[in-house]
Amino acid sequence: MSVDQVTAARCEACGTVSYPGHDLCPHCGGDRFQAEAIDGEGVVLTFTDAYALAVDFETRFLRLAIVELDSGLRVTGQLLDDAPEIGKRVRTTVDVVRRSGDAVHRGLQFVPI
Repeated sequence: MSVDQVTAARCEACGTVSYPGHDLCPHCGGDRFQAEAIDGEGVVLTFTDAYALAVDFETRFLRLAIVELDSGLRVTGQLLDDAPEIGKRVRTTVDVVRRSGDAVHRGLQFVPI
C-alpha cells in the first residue's frame, strides 16, 4: 500500500471489511487480515466541527464526518465542504490532515461530488 492510501482490514476467513482494523474479526472471530485501500464515493451520515484541537494545529477547527461508502463500509475522516449536509454525496481522497513540526500526517478526507 502506498502512503497515499488509508487501509481497512479484510478478514481472510469471511471477507468482512473493518475500519479501523481489529485483532479479531467482529463477524467470525478470524485473526488473519489483508489490507484493503479505502476509496470511492459515499454519503455523509453525520458531521461535526471540532474546535478543541491541539495547540500545534494550523486551523481553527476541523470538520469531521462519518461517511457510508457505496461498498457499505463506514469511515471517519475530514470533511472538506463549506456547506455540509447529511445525505450529501462525497468522494474519498487522502491528503495532509495535520502538520506537527517536520512531521506530516496524511489521512482520509471527503470532498463533495
